[in-house]
Amino acid sequence: MDTHRLKYFLRIAEERSITRAAGLLGIAQPALSRQLQLLEEDLGVALFTRTRRGVELTEAGERLRASTAGPLRQLELAVQYAGTPLARLDRTLRLGLPESTVDVLTAPLLGSLAAVFPEATFSVTVGSTDHLVEDMLKGAVDIALVNPVPDDRVFYRELLAERLFLVGGPESGLDATCAVGFGDVVGLPLVVPRTSSGVGTALQNAALRAKVQFGHRITTDSLPAMKNVIEAGLAYGVLPLSACRREIDDGRLRFAPIEDATLTQRLGVAATAQLDLPRELSVKIGDTIREEVAALVRSGTWTADLIATRPWNPMKG
Repeated sequence: MDTHRLKYFLRIAEERSITRAAGLLGIAQPALSRQLQLLEEDLGVALFTRTRRGVELTEAGERLRASTAGPLRQLELAVQYAGTPLARLDRTLRLGLPESTVDVLTAPLLGSLAAVFPEATFSVTVGSTDHLVEDMLKGAVDIALVNPVPDDRVFYRELLAERLFLVGGPESGLDATCAVGFGDVVGLPLVVPRTSSGVGTALQNAALRAKVQFGHRITTDSLPAMKNVIEAGLAYGVLPLSACRREIDDGRLRFAPIEDATLTQRLGVAATAQLDLPRELSVKIGDTIREEVAALVRSGTWTADLIATRPWNPMKG
């Protein structure tokens, strides 16, 4: 199958418009429509349905997008960096990820990094921002995705902001189309992260802005424990959708938007001044993280808003 047609398909899926995709790809709309038609004929299925605002993926189209976006990107990276010094790197790259990103980011990010660094091995540490920063300062983690940290020893560049939602168990009655006021949210029995950054900070700041009291029933430093408590109906949580999308899709959790407060979790790439990596290598790792995150957001896999657009340089912060 022509990989160019798959690239065209993925761009149309991202833009949800053949016209916009054609403009970004620099080809005529009729030519792009023809390439899409040929792809659909090869596969024997319709990939899009037309709407008033553009196009939407069919069920078959969504399956194709999910199964090809990552491998196609990894193939392009492998071809791009074959024969470069990066492709010959033989060492362990130590990455840090927050628990909330594990399901959405781990596999595609490692796939892309493995394509750029085919001789490297990888170590992934999962934890809160506090723990990941501590590990970076100890030299146990090279580069991490973390919440903002007021620490001069850490270079940090923001990548995205995730909206936070009220999450409840399957019997909670929460509705994705019916927002809940922030005053009502803080009156619920809540399970909150024990860490001082991320969701906990966002909740505290929102409570201060709304001039309401903020309390909780349960605290934990484990995201799986938090989701288990919510699923059991013992408490509600405030989480980004990336942290619980699988449970929501399985019907084990429900969610609703929160009104009256702008609740977001911000994430960015971080490293320390003592980073023991060559500059070219560290910059490429940061760029790969940024590009993979951007691809996931554009595809709709990660519900978030991108912030950073400049390349990341840990030597400049």
